[in-house]
Amino acid sequence: MKRGGVGGDIGGGNRGYCREDAINISVRNSNKIERIFYQGVRSEIFCYGKNLALVPLPSFRQGTKNTTLLHPVFQGQTSLKLGGSHLKDFNIDQRDGSYSIYVYLYLTTQLKHAGGGKSGKSDFIVKCGLFRLRLLGSSSSSSSLDNHQSGIGGLFKTRRCKLYADRDDTDYNHY
Repeated sequence: MKRGGVGGDIGGGNRGYCREDAINISVRNSNKIERIFYQGVRSEIFCYGKNLALVPLPSFRQGTKNTTLLHPVFQGQTSLKLGGSHLKDFNIDQRDGSYSIYVYLYLTTQLKHAGGGKSGKSDFIVKCGLFRLRLLGSSSSSSSLDNHQSGIGGLFKTRRCKLYADRDDTDYNHY
């Protein structure tokens, strides 16, 4: 995450704004034999239970033992109506000088085998857990934030994400 911010218009007790999130995602094919074709790639960001944006990404082919970098950018302002536990979490985070997001990546893949054969298409969802980012202009140095990010502007440490088949919640993580 390069930059991010939340404004605090809580006027009616239930409004907040999330904006400007730029994310770097690395996709690794560690297989020595099969190449992967990614099509229908989309990235989505959530903040306090609300979908902020869905960004389409270009299709790409990935060779064996290869890492590809994706750079979705979520721009603009989104008004959020918050209530219940989400409003409570937002207010707590504002006091801490932070906000929380989740990132999902939706993929349609097809494998190409070394012998030339192709697999059928498969849909997957990659779920990247909770990221706590500093509010723009915040000087808060909460220890919970320092454990997950460094520097000003919402930089954070690398996180592992979980891979699921789109048709069910089968966990394909074998690490």
